[in-house]
Amino acid sequence: MMARLSFNTENSSNVILVTAIILIISSLFMPLVFVYIIQDYLYLSAEKWFYDTPSSAYVIFMIGMLWIAVTLFLYLFFTWKFEWKGIKWITLLIMLGCVPFFMFGVSNYYYLDDQGMHFNDYKTFNTINSYYWEDVKEAKEIFVKSNGVTVVDHLNLVTEAGDVIELPYNSKVKNNRFKIMEKLQENNIPLTNNMGDLYE
Repeated sequence: MMARLSFNTENSSNVILVTAIILIISSLFMPLVFVYIIQDYLYLSAEKWFYDTPSSAYVIFMIGMLWIAVTLFLYLFFTWKFEWKGIKWITLLIMLGCVPFFMFGVSNYYYLDDQGMHFNDYKTFNTINSYYWEDVKEAKEIFVKSNGVTVVDHLNLVTEAGDVIELPYNSKVKNNRFKIMEKLQENNIPLTNNMGDLYE
């Protein structure tokens, strides 16, 4: 009976160790998959013609996965070092600390629609800050020099209240540039750039 118990304990420890290692390795790329699938199911809709996820969402989700892995390692360490009867319940309780990271990671996104720009920051859970097109007073394309070539780095949109919304000029912004320019024209928002500053 003791031999079987020892074998089962050793076997479960091996499973936990392998699970923790897999979580660490998969945390490098699986957040890209999980966050995309969950956000696509929960938030994506036809009226959101531009939708993007900042890198912070993936990093926060990754921390949640690493939290579980570290908790499993701690469980193995303490069961090897001490004989605490309640260690399993304490481990489960600590493991629940990963939930906020998953929740805040998934709810970190921003999108554009016909009304304006909407941001769900990583510091808040499902709290959307909206900036409407009619409240934007100026748009400015920011150019930078990269390897001897001048390229657009990001688009700054300045509101009447003085807030500056920065849209990184990634492939999604490029693909929706026509739609963004259309909204700027509809709302008589002047578009400028910093090309003159670069070549002074």
